[in-house]
Amino acid sequence: MDVWSDIFGAIINFLRPVSTMPWSAAFVLAVGVLLAVISSVITVKMVDVEKLKTGQEELRAWQRKLSEARKTMDPVLLQELTNDQSRIMQIQLSMQSARMKPCCVFYVPFLIIFAILNGLYGAAPVAVLPFNPQNAIPFLEPWLGVYVSGAGFGLWFWSWYMLSALGLGTMVRRVFGIPNV
Repeated sequence: MDVWSDIFGAIINFLRPVSTMPWSAAFVLAVGVLLAVISSVITVKMVDVEKLKTGQEELRAWQRKLSEARKTMDPVLLQELTNDQSRIMQIQLSMQSARMKPCCVFYVPFLIIFAILNGLYGAAPVAVLPFNPQNAIPFLEPWLGVYVSGAGFGLWFWSWYMLSALGLGTMVRRVFGIPNV
């Protein structure tokens, strides 16, 4: 074995106590919150959050005006908004590039963390939903998880992470004052 495989295996062995339910669900949830906090701290340090907020407010105001102009078909307002479109596109581009800066810092470490957790959990469910969405949406079972008899629908690592991190990540970004896209 090579050095990386040994390190990877040692980390997985260290995490074995949280490899089964119910600890797996709580651990993946905690990892999601921790990663959201880390990415938010990096974003606050690397990006001018106030400039992002200002740009987003300006973009929303322009979009409201555009919607109003399309409803009323006011040619003067439509022309004014069309003339302003290149500036708005520049603001959008600036906001997107600012949001990409932190990704350069935490992308590879996050991939390593996901690889470790995926190696730890493999094809075992990490959390169980108390209902079975498989009854309503039959194609979920092979993709998001598997039915756990007597318990509900068991989610794979990545599906549980996505479900929990999307909700909690939004709250963490709000605490740090980072505008959501």
